Amino acid sequence: MIEVETQAHHANVPPLHLLKAEQLPTSRSAVTGLMNQRTADALRTVLDIPPHESDRRAWAAVDAALACLAAPVASARYTDAERKSVPEDLYEEHDLFFGAVRVTGNPVETFTYTMLESLRSQLGDAIAAGISLSSGERAQLRESFWTTFHGLWRMGVAGTPFEYAARVRTRGTGTELDDTTSDPLTRWCLGHQVFFALIQALIVSVGCLHEYLKEDPDDVDGACSLIEDATVLMIGSGTSMRYAGDFTSTHYTDSVRPAMMPPFINAKFSGLQVRDHRILLKLLNRVKPLLATPAPAVDKSYRQLLDAMSTAYDAHIAVCSRFGGDRESSLRTPGSKVPAAQILERFRTRRIGAATPVCPMAAVR
Repeated sequence: MIEVETQAHHANVPPLHLLKAEQLPTSRSAVTGLMNQRTADALRTVLDIPPHESDRRAWAAVDAALACLAAPVASARYTDAERKSVPEDLYEEHDLFFGAVRVTGNPVETFTYTMLESLRSQLGDAIAAGISLSSGERAQLRESFWTTFHGLWRMGVAGTPFEYAARVRTRGTGTELDDTTSDPLTRWCLGHQVFFALIQALIVSVGCLHEYLKEDPDDVDGACSLIEDATVLMIGSGTSMRYAGDFTSTHYTDSVRPAMMPPFINAKFSGLQVRDHRILLKLLNRVKPLLATPAPAVDKSYRQLLDAMSTAYDAHIAVCSRFGGDRESSLRTPGSKVPAAQILERFRTRRIGAATPVCPMAAVR
């Protein structure tokens, strides 16, 4: 196996601290029981930002919110049991390349830290290097993060002593950010970091949805609220890929693609090596039987989530095609006659089909 040395390629990429997916707070009781005042203060600091605030002022608020929290310090490696539970596919290498560092800590506080840290890096990069996403796409990215912050507040802070004691941390103006030249590899890595953070947010949301459907199936409003949150997050995850690929095809060919090949990276390196994404798919599979005969409102909301999932795959396919994936094989299948984009289309069909509930009456027919 090649000894991977990625630091030389990632001088401008700040680390993203991530819990292992199994340690995320995937129930209301976990969010409520593990909430603390530091996290409530951090959430209060960012939730006061208006939706249409400038990126610079939003960055300053996010930076102030992060200052409320304890920075993760302990690193965590995958155990043999964890590798066996989900096929080990060079996950450590994948994390290392994109600057992801697995950590331990209070699950709610650390997850909040992850979301804020990823958002701060994305906003800082957009301010410093510029971004060509449309205003609608930029809004989708921001909404996905704020949906997570509101969800944590709703489940873990609202109506508790934390709410009444929460204070807004004094924030600056963001003037310390300097304009820099856009680096395609940095943008590629930061965009993937946003994707990782939003996949973790989806794991939390879908895990809580599973709890709602199993323990309180009559709580239609609660289930719909979580599904609607997951829909926003799913759309944002697709937009994060558009952000990741916000540079020219020449930049991808000359700079980004070679960095993901030997001698820098083991052969067949792929974005499919996301352990968190596989665990999200497992969670969706656990939810599916509970949606076989849902209330009409829940069924409508879940169908919208599946549509958003398709849209997210479409975003991946579009970025892949723009960089030649509609003609060339992926790094994972070198020499294959099947273009990379076509592989992604197959994944989209298969995974959306796997997440779609089967109505009992339809099965009888």
